[in-house]
Amino acid sequence: MKKYFKYYALALLAITSLSSCLDEDPVFEPDGGPAGIVELSLAARTSSTPYAIRSTTIEVEDSFDVPVIVNYTGAKGAPKDVEVTIAIDDAIVAAGSSNLALPTAFYDLPASNVVTIPKGQKTAIYLIKVKPKLFDLTKSYALGVKIVSSTGGTISGNYSAGVYTLPVKSPWQGTYNVHYHWYVGGGAGSEEEEYDETGIKLSTAGPGIVEAQLVGQWFSGYTQYTHKLDGSLDVLVYSGSNRAVGIVSSSYDLNARTFTVRYWFIAPTSYELEETYVRTGD
Repeated sequence: MKKYFKYYALALLAITSLSSCLDEDPVFEPDGGPAGIVELSLAARTSSTPYAIRSTTIEVEDSFDVPVIVNYTGAKGAPKDVEVTIAIDDAIVAAGSSNLALPTAFYDLPASNVVTIPKGQKTAIYLIKVKPKLFDLTKSYALGVKIVSSTGGTISGNYSAGVYTLPVKSPWQGTYNVHYHWYVGGGAGSEEEEYDETGIKLSTAGPGIVEAQLVGQWFSGYTQYTHKLDGSLDVLVYSGSNRAVGIVSSSYDLNARTFTVRYWFIAPTSYELEETYVRTGD
């Protein structure tokens, strides 16, 4: 009996000690309740990544809103108005992704870098306005965002900073009517030739790149178009393998969603083709 009493006493002492330790660990708000966690709303982070990521697909417009959501994780919401200070940090992008940090000229920040989570609420939004029409669509951009300080709660260790990637839906993605003019090669023949096709699909194939199936609607493979900031285009022709390409002339109208490009390629002998794309829908 003494043996069992000894074990019981030791167990009780251990439980009491553990309870005492646990009571000392949590952080408490002034009202006596446990402090909530203040964090950015981001995707789950693995131990192998220095920062969590959130992705917002951007439409090519004059201005596009990127919301930075700040959370307070307490069960009852913030016990008082909690002011959270936000900052942009390009070093986060460099350390946490392969994207380029978005140049400061390409976005506008709110008038204040402080957002308030109202008493009893769990979220606040810091709204960044980006300018997609200034983007170089051949590049991938991101914003590095971090919580600098908070007047309440405990700032999260894992989700106080993150990479906000900004993939751009190509404005050239859609359905087109296309006029093809072969100057050399005549499509599958040897004569100069012109013809029209409807319902040609262009799909996003990468940053600033759209792709059409086939080459001039004659050769197997695909054709990729890159619309550059200077108003010209690059073309990649793949038919069994990449073909050497030279641009003769090119231009586009982003607002009208039309473009014309004249180029030569070798498959295996030289062909010269001019294509005029006119967008008709999604």
